[in-house]
Amino acid sequence: MKRLRTHLFVLSLVVTTLVAAGCAPKEEIPSGTSTDSTLSMNDLPEAVAPSPDTAIAVVETPPAPAPTPPPATSAKPKPKPVAKPAPVRVDPGVTVAAGTSIKVSFAADVSTKDKVAGDTFSATLAEDIAVEGKVVFPAGSTINGHVVEAERPGKASGRGKMVLAYDSIDAHGSSYAIDTVGAPIEGKSGTKGDATKVVGGAAAGAILGKILGGSGGDAAKGAAAGAAAGTAAALLTRGPDPVVKAGQTLTVSLDHPVNVKGL
Repeated sequence: MKRLRTHLFVLSLVVTTLVAAGCAPKEEIPSGTSTDSTLSMNDLPEAVAPSPDTAIAVVETPPAPAPTPPPATSAKPKPKPVAKPAPVRVDPGVTVAAGTSIKVSFAADVSTKDKVAGDTFSATLAEDIAVEGKVVFPAGSTINGHVVEAERPGKASGRGKMVLAYDSIDAHGSSYAIDTVGAPIEGKSGTKGDATKVVGGAAAGAILGKILGGSGGDAAKGAAAGAAAGTAAALLTRGPDPVVKAGQTLTVSLDHPVNVKGL
């Protein structure tokens, strides 16, 4: 009992002391620099305090990239003035008028005897062709042509006829179309030759009859027979063919104007 009383007394004393301590005014702890006010790593709650062996990783945020400056706008160069092309000079050329006379010289015969329609021939210009003092086609230029019509004379009667066309002139390294048709060329008449054959035949017959018969009647009969023979010979012979002989010169007129450039 005595022990129990002692314990109760001590307990009441402790309670009284605690109550007195709770009611006593608290001392203000000066702010500042006491090491007791700083919590040590061990005073932190277990959940908050990091382990001494744990390293705290510091994540550095990279700096934002500097804004790209706008591209420098250079002043556009002024367009260069376009030079206007020089006007092209058009050569009007020189025109030989229609109706101009040209002289054509033939180096070889052209005849219905050996030519037919469509056959070609060549000749040369006999004289210069000039316009206002400027020679357009010099003498000696080649003229190309063809036979348009070739009609031989008949054996009994009729004359032959030939028509020539002049197609182009070669000069200055080019060929110029002239497309000109010449006048018809007719063969000579065979009448004079036929009469000679008849008269000659009659005379020969008369002489022959007189020699053989000796009388006038025989001579007349011989003349008639000779004339008949001469007429037959004339009927079997053609008249002269139309021909342009070698070395001959014909004058023709241009049917169309001819323009020549680059002179």
